[in-house]
Amino acid sequence: MEQVKTAQELGLGKPRPGYEWEAGGTPPGDSAPGRWAAIKRTRDWAVIFRSDKGAEYIIHTFPLSEAGERAAKTMAMKLVDIAWGKNARVEQAKTTPAKPSVKQETAS
Repeated sequence: MEQVKTAQELGLGKPRPGYEWEAGGTPPGDSAPGRWAAIKRTRDWAVIFRSDKGAEYIIHTFPLSEAGERAAKTMAMKLVDIAWGKNARVEQAKTTPAKPSVKQETAS
């Protein structure tokens, strides 16, 4: 995954509260459709999920700094990747069969 850029790195200046960066949405046909975004609020950066049904959920908050902005954007992008099945751990879990846990008894 490429590193996300902050608003200042993109030449947009220092973002004000209300600045929103949309990371992407759920795949078509998802049972809980919506979109993830990073939003600058007055006290922090928040990663949110907006359901297509109108509800908005705060997933996590980060410090009000450029590093906090980068972390919020990165988390939002990773959540989009997970929803689309692009996360390596998710893919590995899907393709690796579970090992049965069978206890073998020894004959006495």
